[in-house]
Amino acid sequence: MADRVGGRVRLAAVGLGRWANVLARGAQRGDVIELVSCYTRSEDKRREFCEEFGVPRSAATYQELLDDDEVEGVLIVTPNDTHRSLIIEALEAGKGVYVDKPITHTLEDAAAVAEAVRASGRAFAVGHSARRLSGCRQMRRWIDEGRLGEVSLAEANFSNERGLELTPETWRWYADRSPGGSLIQLGVHHTDNLQHLLGPVRSVSAHARRLFTQAEIPDAGMAILEFESGALGYLGSGWASPGVYTINLQGTKANLRYDLDFTHWTASHEADDHSTLDAQVYGESERSRVELPRTDMFREQLEEFALAIRGEAKVEVGAAEAIRALAVVRAALVSSERRGAAVEVAEVVETAGGRV
Repeated sequence: MADRVGGRVRLAAVGLGRWANVLARGAQRGDVIELVSCYTRSEDKRREFCEEFGVPRSAATYQELLDDDEVEGVLIVTPNDTHRSLIIEALEAGKGVYVDKPITHTLEDAAAVAEAVRASGRAFAVGHSARRLSGCRQMRRWIDEGRLGEVSLAEANFSNERGLELTPETWRWYADRSPGGSLIQLGVHHTDNLQHLLGPVRSVSAHARRLFTQAEIPDAGMAILEFESGALGYLGSGWASPGVYTINLQGTKANLRYDLDFTHWTASHEADDHSTLDAQVYGESERSRVELPRTDMFREQLEEFALAIRGEAKVEVGAAEAIRALAVVRAALVSSERRGAAVEVAEVVETAGGRV
């Protein structure tokens, strides 16, 4: 934006895999962000990223990137188990930090990150982008306006085929690096969405299974969520089927059914065009289509983070919200280990030394 004080916000990408490319395209669809540098260990990947996105330079080491005074913030898109150290080092270097979801792969690491965020006072955002999809925004609007009434039941599923494609060369293959498999990679989107819509989850009863993947992680997970409001929710997440992305809410005044075509997920500026939200009002047999104004979840979350660095915006999903989302996943995994026994979310947070 030509008249922005200080010009565009200057960011650098850390980790230059497929998802870094998706986020870079999102950032470049707007006029708020300038990508000025990047880092990954591979020189070839650094060169390719710079060429594709017009990034003027790259750093040969992470420390070199952090020493670059022009870089105001970093976009961390690396394996989950690397998040903690990369985040804390960037905060201590005075940079704002955006990290893709989940915040970390364990609650213990997440608690350490949250403390570092509090100590630094720097802008910090976690990429729980799905709550920005038009369907989720409209659901929240219906709740806020009282059009849905009181919600008693919620159903959400996020699944795809990625578990069938894993190999030992990919970090998601390993249980210690991606605990919970599809639940921590996909289901965590909905643990954020559902708590954004319905408030905190109190307890979780769950089962997770490895059925078809050859990797160490489960490829099928289902959980029953008890919200503090008393509402109940079903969460499903799998890694052994074509893509599914749905949220259904049942209220005393109306029901809402949301369905997004997962094949359009990475083109977030077009995803709403391939989504439907249907409403059925109490006492009526017909369902009506709810209009979905187009959003751009990746661009929006990155621009919000960038402006927060300058003090011009407030981050919607920070450490507290991200820990709540991760805690539900952790409670689901503990419940599965206990053969489906209910696990209090507060229990797993306290055990990890964290706070929400």
